[in-house]
Amino acid sequence: MKHSIRLLFLLLIGLQSFGQETVFKIRKDSSNSAMKTLFKPHKLTSIGVSLQSQMLFGKGGPERSMGFQVHLNNKLSLGIASFNSNPRNDDPNRYEDEPRRRFNALTMEITPLANKVFHLSFPLAIGRIQEEAPLINYPHYAGTAYQPLPYRQAHDRFSNGPRALGVQPGINLEVNLFKYVKVFGGANYRFAFGEEKTDGMAKAAGTIGVKVGVFDYRKKR
Repeated sequence: MKHSIRLLFLLLIGLQSFGQETVFKIRKDSSNSAMKTLFKPHKLTSIGVSLQSQMLFGKGGPERSMGFQVHLNNKLSLGIASFNSNPRNDDPNRYEDEPRRRFNALTMEITPLANKVFHLSFPLAIGRIQEEAPLINYPHYAGTAYQPLPYRQAHDRFSNGPRALGVQPGINLEVNLFKYVKVFGGANYRFAFGEEKTDGMAKAAGTIGVKVGVFDYRKKR
């Protein structure tokens, strides 16, 4: 019995000493070493804003686009853009003309070496593609003939047309023309997803454009 009591007493003393040493080590480790992470966020050192205008040439005819971007550290750009196909000829005898399309999207662009005179950028646009309803300007009349409606009577030519999700990656060669002006040219491909997508919504296109703005405004320390 005495041996059992002594053994239990020595065991309690050992556990107490081990617990104190473990707590001391944990406290020491947590105070002297910082957490390590896989990704380290970059400090924001510069910011900028710009307006962008471009033309796309490819399947379905040309498109014009206007966009706005915010530039972070002169490498990552976030913004919005709207792509619109050029107005078609609304001659009532031209039923085979390509329908108008609109692509409103959020944009992201990565430019690793933006301070070089010639450099590459990698844009990405994700948004909604809309196509005008078939024969929107030519409603059925008298059972056989189609007659054009005046342009201003069409409240929204895209309201009843098919819609789809658009994803448009690309690559551009940019040139720093002036401090506040860049020109670019490149290529992209627009993917279309959804039950209402049409063959004309997906397209490969070449692009040329210009950006005007402040791209690399450095914050004062």
